[in-house]
Amino acid sequence: MKIGIFDSGIGGLTVFRQLMKKLPNNDYVYLGDTARLPYGIKSRKTVIEYSIKNTQFLINKGCDLIVIACNTASAFADDTLRKKFNVPIFNVIDSGVSAVKDSGIRNIGIIATPSTIDSKTYSNRLKKLKNIKKIISKQCPIFVPIVEEGLKSKGYIDQIINENLNIFKRNKIDGLILCCTHYPILKGKIKKFLGPNVKIFDSSVEIAKSIKIQLGLTKKNKSIKKEVYLTDGSKYFKTALRSMFNNVNFNVKIIDIR
Repeated sequence: MKIGIFDSGIGGLTVFRQLMKKLPNNDYVYLGDTARLPYGIKSRKTVIEYSIKNTQFLINKGCDLIVIACNTASAFADDTLRKKFNVPIFNVIDSGVSAVKDSGIRNIGIIATPSTIDSKTYSNRLKKLKNIKKIISKQCPIFVPIVEEGLKSKGYIDQIINENLNIFKRNKIDGLILCCTHYPILKGKIKKFLGPNVKIFDSSVEIAKSIKIQLGLTKKNKSIKKEVYLTDGSKYFKTALRSMFNNVNFNVKIIDIR
């Protein structure tokens, strides 16, 4: 099976990495739409348009299954893609909400980009869970450029994280959903600030679990292929790719799908 994954940039690599851990016997095609990032501040119409083109590209590459590795695209485009394309489509929101449902968490925090928060997709779905008593949402758009520019090790990043997440300490949550696939790259710093009593829900981990359950055991291909495409050049993307995949040498190709 060939699995296609798309995101606006580096964030979707967290999903790619988890999928390869859980389902190593498949071919993969990753598309990072670096020419048009970030998606998290764009309109519903624009994100749907981008998502259709991304999905069509992956299907043209022979993908049998599509993973929307972007929370904003999952919120805005999932229904449209399912209606338009005759392939299984997975989004990061469904698996994240399911994980919270099974956790027993009562007071949950949400951090996401502005478009994802404004869509109310997470909050509306979480309100339907009987175990959830309180939901606190916080827009954290600054986290995306921090990840995209490879700045997470800078000394001032801790202060930025503290300022953005202080609302959750004041309101005493016991769980936090990382509602952007860029955010798991900052998970260690986020966990350190919130403390050991706050459970972190990582959408990249949860969607990989969900897809593995759906697919079950898959036969190993004779020659597993991993293709990576970007819509614009990105020096740090290649650095992040090597770091996250233990220096595996990917052939990254620049393509134009606009």
